[in-house]
Amino acid sequence: MTEGNKSFKVGIDFESVLRAISKQIYETPLAFIRENVQNAVDAIRIQALRDGVDPGDEGYKIEITVVDGMVTVRDNGIGMSEDDLQSFFWTIGASGKRTQEAQAAGCVGMFGIGGFANFGVCDILEVISQTAGAADGTLTRLSEADIQKAGAAIPSVTVEQSDVAAPRGTVVVGHMRKPPNVDELKRYLLDFVRFVPTKIYFGGQRIPQGKFADLENRENLTEIRQGTQQWQSGDMVITGRLYADRGHAIIAAIDGLTIGDESISLVGFIRFENGPIDVFKRGFKLCATQIGTTIGVSGRLDCDRFIPTAGRDSLDAPTTSLLGRIVHALEKIAIEAVLESPERIGQHTRIFRYVLQHGLVNQLGKVKVTLADGSESTLAEIRRRAEQGGVGVFFGLAQKQALNQIMQARGHIVVLLSSDRQRQDAERRYLEQFCNAKPFDGMIDCTERYAELSRFERVFLSELELNISKSYEVQNFRLIAGKLTEDIPVFVKEHGSAQPIEIFVDVRHPEIVKLQDLGYSALLYSLIGTFCREYLGPSLKKWSPRFFGDGALNLELLAKRRSELWILLKDDIGIVRKGGQKQVVTRSDVQVVTVGGGQHHQPEPQPGKPLPRIIHVIDEQGSTGLGGYYLRLPDPAYNAYGDLLPECESRGVVWAGNKIMYVASDTVSAAFQYEIRVDEVVAADVNGSIRAEGAIQLDRPLQEMYGGMYFPIPGSLERFLVPQGNSELRLELHCDWIDMRTAKHWQAREAATC
Repeated sequence: MTEGNKSFKVGIDFESVLRAISKQIYETPLAFIRENVQNAVDAIRIQALRDGVDPGDEGYKIEITVVDGMVTVRDNGIGMSEDDLQSFFWTIGASGKRTQEAQAAGCVGMFGIGGFANFGVCDILEVISQTAGAADGTLTRLSEADIQKAGAAIPSVTVEQSDVAAPRGTVVVGHMRKPPNVDELKRYLLDFVRFVPTKIYFGGQRIPQGKFADLENRENLTEIRQGTQQWQSGDMVITGRLYADRGHAIIAAIDGLTIGDESISLVGFIRFENGPIDVFKRGFKLCATQIGTTIGVSGRLDCDRFIPTAGRDSLDAPTTSLLGRIVHALEKIAIEAVLESPERIGQHTRIFRYVLQHGLVNQLGKVKVTLADGSESTLAEIRRRAEQGGVGVFFGLAQKQALNQIMQARGHIVVLLSSDRQRQDAERRYLEQFCNAKPFDGMIDCTERYAELSRFERVFLSELELNISKSYEVQNFRLIAGKLTEDIPVFVKEHGSAQPIEIFVDVRHPEIVKLQDLGYSALLYSLIGTFCREYLGPSLKKWSPRFFGDGALNLELLAKRRSELWILLKDDIGIVRKGGQKQVVTRSDVQVVTVGGGQHHQPEPQPGKPLPRIIHVIDEQGSTGLGGYYLRLPDPAYNAYGDLLPECESRGVVWAGNKIMYVASDTVSAAFQYEIRVDEVVAADVNGSIRAEGAIQLDRPLQEMYGGMYFPIPGSLERFLVPQGNSELRLELHCDWIDMRTAKHWQAREAATC
């Protein structure tokens, strides 16, 4: 050293360093008990290896007691000598578990944080230990007061002789700053040790423990591809079996792993649904973690290769990488299994993103799609028919369903693509690549414009124009009568935003001509409204302020425009009921409406008598498909919701107990419920079987007549809603409208003030 050079030792503020370590790792009594029980488990595993027996042998046990804020963890593992205690337990960064023996025993700890981190929750820490054959054991003690007294220096640990841990083992006693919650400690500990083979006692009682298994409840599962499988990904081979539960969820039961030439213990299962993966090492839980996948995974795995971070709440980088490789390899196997079954595909819509990302479109043959006529087919069957020739394949979206149905009636295969973006893209790619399919959009045009129109044709167009303006508030449009390609009755041709929408209508199409027999009646006008909604509604909703872009009803806007009919309730989601009074329906309430045969008879209600609650439509020639009974909607509900209900294209009726409920929804966020309660159990015929619960779609449209709206009564429910002879039916009516988009409920002002 040259003259004038100086040197000094690096200083350390031991108390500050200790606080930083303990706060990051063991800041609660929960972490204290987990860490020290894990050390006890490791000590017994090493001793069991030396003894040549299983750690679950009756000779080994761990005991935990909590008395007056003092937590004690005792084991009869290998124990530590005074030198071991000084070199490993009380030395930061040192560990006695990095030996080959410790690794062979399956020890979890190896970080060397030692006892100091326990001062995150302890005022005093005592460690008493004794090795086998030693004459005496050693008690070591360090307190918070000792650390503060040492200041910037390293504190001294008190050492005494003690036989508390005799004949062999270790006792850790932590004097907690705050008394712990005993029940919470026990529950927390059970999550980590429920599969540890060594017996563990808490407060003198044995903690429930079981054997770690690759899978449980196999009797409720169906095995896919019988027998043990080998799933390879690069140099990694996983062995196991594949199962499906009753909900078609896929579960991989794993019992082995090989990487290169090395065989690695790996046991557990992966379930392909979102959730955490519990990670274990020889039955001791390390942590719960998540691995990013396309379809989502959960489950539990036990492997000797798994290593936690020092804080024990996550995995180190190599373990995370290995776990990711395992999960992604199994994800591919699971998706291939899903693609083998239409039922599984229906339950796992997330697979389509994976299919597109990994080029598996050619494996989508089992995917079921809906055709324009409402029937289903698989993509493989459509491909087979297309390859046979003589048939065209087209695809489009459901909002053009009426047009698509006519295309299919002309012999084409028209596929209604799924509304899910990823699935829709996958279906489209398959159809284009393997079925030479073409998009339905843009194929329609007007080939002839009609110059002279009959009175019926002019009335039809006039009423259609009125429906468009009234129901959708679309103003910038014009109707053009003419012949359309593909033999369809109506088509919307879009232009730029500044130009009016052109709506071509073939008023001489059979779908329209058949309505002429109804005469100029309320029933005709009602059916023109139905025609408008079914054929034009989905297209017009894009320009209508009454709807959002996805087709949902904009109830908030409508409420502002109709303040005299609607009020807004700002409470949480709940049913706001209106009505509820008893109504007596007798045979005299049934009004008969006869259609068909070129005649239409709709008797006007007599002065002073109420409007008919039930109408009976008789279709003598069966030309309209409207025949049957219809039940009137209560007038307050009609006044509030009447013009919205026809826009809800999803309509059905359900029954259970003594309730019959009509449901109409936009399938996005709004739903109307018309509930009818009767004085008996509703039991209806469903496919030849009498059932007290069920659901069916309405096969007839709603009818607007007599200044109100009527819901069709399914034939199987007529006896509960249509009185026979002089009998009476007592009905209790409730009408609700719920808007899930805004998390609000709506009701008519009239109902709110009752």
